[in-house]
Amino acid sequence: MKSKTPDHPPGSRDTATGARSLLGWSDFEVVMVVAQVGQLSRAAEALAMSHVTLLRKLAAIESRLKARLFDRARGHYTPTAAGDELIGAARSMAPLARQAEMKVIGQDLRPSGHVRITAAGVLVGHALPPVLGQFSTAFPEVTLELLSTRNLVSLTRREADVAFRISDRVPDWLVGRQLAQLDFKVYGLRRDGLKPRLQTHQALARQKRWIAFESDARELKFDRWLLDHVPDSSVTLRVDSFEHALAMLRAGLGIALLPAFLEHSCPELQPLSAAIPELRTPLWVITHKELSQTMRIKVVMQAIGPALAHAVKAPVSKA
Repeated sequence: MKSKTPDHPPGSRDTATGARSLLGWSDFEVVMVVAQVGQLSRAAEALAMSHVTLLRKLAAIESRLKARLFDRARGHYTPTAAGDELIGAARSMAPLARQAEMKVIGQDLRPSGHVRITAAGVLVGHALPPVLGQFSTAFPEVTLELLSTRNLVSLTRREADVAFRISDRVPDWLVGRQLAQLDFKVYGLRRDGLKPRLQTHQALARQKRWIAFESDARELKFDRWLLDHVPDSSVTLRVDSFEHALAMLRAGLGIALLPAFLEHSCPELQPLSAAIPELRTPLWVITHKELSQTMRIKVVMQAIGPALAHAVKAPVSKA
């Protein structure tokens, strides 16, 4: 998410202190995202810029500071001590920047009222809480009701006003936009001192320790993928959602297919596979056409949507 908060251009003077600023907020954001992702190509995607542009921007930041911020080895970027200093500052600044952005979006609006939101449980449990906290601070007169369900809640029947949906496509009669592309990997529990090599999902499927979904569930492509690629003999436990799969994995009951953004809030997760290309899925924010111009709906979609996209696009990579 590109912050709209003003920052000092490189070399400008901070009028409050008189000190010359070498970096602006966008520079801190670049360093933070590169560190989170660990790979320049994926960081460029998260920052909505080309690989070449990001490479030049990072080189310019290091040049201005006269410091190396990352060690590069086999395409992986690991922060140096100097990089860690900037990353710590960026993590402190990011929530304030996003909250300011939300306020700017609504500064000429006075939204109020009730908005019912539906989202997958894994989004509700891990990506939405800080985003909704920022939203509530910026728009205290909007009351949110949050529904978590694995099933598709009907917007047309007014079961919800706004939906954050993980799906390859959404009905044409709904209004919204794609926020991000979500990756999915196979995960196990991280163990101190051990960094297992990534394996193919075909090799992992032969391991008899899978936490899978219900054997008769086929409505979602994740259900179908597990049924098609993981034999019954490899399954030790079945659950009904990603959130429950995560809870069972944390309890040491096996390995599971999970969305990669969980690495943000779950450092105990150890990737066992690379992202599985055929499971890459868009995240949408959608509403009913009749509600799309309602003030409280507009501000929810304009403020929460980009902040949620930021939360899920740059998972921390420690593999």
